[in-house]
Amino acid sequence: MLSLVVFINFFTIYLPLLVFGILMPYYSKKTLVFGVNVPQNVSNDKKVKKLKKMYMINYSISLTLVMLIFYTIGFKYQIPNAFNLSVFAFILVLAANYIYVHLKIKNLKQTEGWIIDKKQVVIVSTNSNSSQRKISMKYHIIPLAIVVFTFVVTAILYPNLPDQIPTHFDFSGNITTYKAKSFVTVFSVPMTQLGMLIMFYFVSNMISKSKMTIDPSKPKTSEKQNLIASRRWGFFIILTSIGVITHFLYIQLCILGVISLSPMFNIIINIFAIVFPLVVLTVFSLITGQSGSRVNVDSDEVENEKLIHRDDDNYWKLGLFYYNPDDPSLWIEKRFGIGWTVNFAHPIGIVFGIATIIILIVSIILVLNS
Repeated sequence: MLSLVVFINFFTIYLPLLVFGILMPYYSKKTLVFGVNVPQNVSNDKKVKKLKKMYMINYSISLTLVMLIFYTIGFKYQIPNAFNLSVFAFILVLAANYIYVHLKIKNLKQTEGWIIDKKQVVIVSTNSNSSQRKISMKYHIIPLAIVVFTFVVTAILYPNLPDQIPTHFDFSGNITTYKAKSFVTVFSVPMTQLGMLIMFYFVSNMISKSKMTIDPSKPKTSEKQNLIASRRWGFFIILTSIGVITHFLYIQLCILGVISLSPMFNIIINIFAIVFPLVVLTVFSLITGQSGSRVNVDSDEVENEKLIHRDDDNYWKLGLFYYNPDDPSLWIEKRFGIGWTVNFAHPIGIVFGIATIIILIVSIILVLNS
């Protein structure tokens, strides 16, 4: 049993985090190095390249060491929870390695005077709320149809279900928990699907309304890249929505007794459901980059190396947390890696921050008690 847990943890948690973490600096645009705002040419500086290399080596070694520690504890003392808790440890390792190099880059920026002779400007795009950033909401009909199908099938089969129904399966598809048949137990999965559909719809809208960061050295090119990136990530959210909601349909069909596959097929399906979105995320990140910085666009625009985006490092705590009371924007693109964060000075941003902390604490408690 523990061997299976280790196998799953290795291929669905450790390996994806290792690859994603190593590639993280390459997702970032050239004007952001480990969360620090810099001129474009700095990314080719020898000292910066050395720090990037150091990060990748340190991260790989430290993550592997932590993985071995947790795996050893789990095997030696027969503690399955050790493998579950390793997820939080891996994330802490990534954060620690990032923060270490972030502080090094920030100090290097001051000592080298990278922005002394640069003119700092802010360029606001008139296309920030343009329909060009959005994908058609009709694509959400696909996951919606899957949710409706799940509800319909569940409603049809509900009267003929036994008094006790399976409500929990292990990774191999074996039933571990039964509960008395009720509306809540039978329709919990479709209700979860509906909640996820709403969440994905919300995220899709959030991406199209998030603040655009335009590179002043080549504003027209940067704007085009931003517009393309917004649409790409919108499609990624749709694909993820379809994949996740379809997987929950599969789980519901297992609960209803419509599907009964061998343990090996269940393991393959469950691993695929976790790994496939991570692979797609990595590919999207590599071909798109922060603000579409890796997107090739046709442009004859000449780069003005004297202009850089306003130095707003003081609003980014450790390059991770954005706190700017003077900025009305709620959603901001992250400075390291791929994704979005909130302006924690915004009233709604404060709520999101508190909610995130609560969810993290509850998640740890649930893992410890599982």
